[in-house]
Amino acid sequence: MTRSAAVLALWALLVACSCGASPDRSTGALRTAVREGVASVRSTTDLETLHTRLLGTLERIRALRESNPATRRARVLALRGFGLTLRGVERRLAFERNDSGEVAAATGDAVWADRYLSRGAALLRAAGNLLGVTVGTLNGY
Repeated sequence: MTRSAAVLALWALLVACSCGASPDRSTGALRTAVREGVASVRSTTDLETLHTRLLGTLERIRALRESNPATRRARVLALRGFGLTLRGVERRLAFERNDSGEVAAATGDAVWADRYLSRGAALLRAAGNLLGVTVGTLNGY
């Protein structure tokens, strides 16, 4: 067998082996985590429960490792989006707990909650676009 025939045979073998390769499993896991996290944001009205669910979502996403650059980017966007959403929920909780009678503190908490929730929703939509997950509007944001 000549050198070029051997190279051609090796190349054909590599192509044949890679055609049946399974897709990156972490992409599916990330897609599921984002989909479930977004569903939690939409369906949970109790802020304490939402806070706990967001912490769990962040923990699951942090545990994932991706090999695909687009999936890595989506993971970063999802982490930032859920992190900002968590901060917005924390500000809303602070508004409910601590700001009775304190107009300036209440206004500050409300403004920051709105900013965090708005930015978080935008980042989650961007992550969803990369993963093929429809996010849309998240509780008005």
